[in-house]
Amino acid sequence: MREEKEYRRQLHHFVTSSTEKGIELVKIGEILSGLRHRRTFLDIGAGGGDLTIPLSGSFRKTTVVEPNARQVAFLRTQRPEFECIHESWEKVALADRRFDFILCSHVLYYISPGKWLPTVAKMHAHLEPGGRLVLVIQSPIGQVAEFFNAFTRYDVPILDVWKSLGEAYGEENLDVRYFLNDIRTKTLEGMVDIGLFLLCDPSLRRRRPEIAAYFQQRHRIPGGYRLVQDEILLSVSKSG
Repeated sequence: MREEKEYRRQLHHFVTSSTEKGIELVKIGEILSGLRHRRTFLDIGAGGGDLTIPLSGSFRKTTVVEPNARQVAFLRTQRPEFECIHESWEKVALADRRFDFILCSHVLYYISPGKWLPTVAKMHAHLEPGGRLVLVIQSPIGQVAEFFNAFTRYDVPILDVWKSLGEAYGEENLDVRYFLNDIRTKTLEGMVDIGLFLLCDPSLRRRRPEIAAYFQQRHRIPGGYRLVQDEILLSVSKSG
């Protein structure tokens, strides 16, 4: 319970201190404008629905697959019209259901890189012909990647994934977009909270003083602290 409460607090701080969701919605909106149909939307790992809820207005039906029970309960309260499935993507069974748009934003980190391609293949199998799958991941370069590498190992094989997806689904069906998430806080403690959220490892809380010193030295600006996150939006379309 305590871990969950701390995670939600850090997530809220991250969302309210960054430009990510707004920019991501713009980028996804550009992709949605090219869809053949906007009937069904599947969000894998929707969290608190910061992207799901605004995007759902473009579709007739929204389905969510989310392993966190509290997030599922929250979404069911906020949007009772959503179909919320409390399960991990690895275990969920959707039979032969297909979706016009599938979103998987900042979820792949929670599985080993060796399972990324089979995971994406399962998503692609549930796309309608003419549909789009969007994957959003942290770039292996930039300030957040440097922060990761200072305290843990950040090894996202994005080039290997890109190449493999091109071979599997055709280069003509891939689209890659790059954007920057500007994260700003007024206090050092706030930036440390966000840093711990990004690290996704509760054991690193014991290194909080070191993380604070890192941000104090590298990311202090007049009036607070700033961290720029480089993000990759990889879109895969399905022929047909």
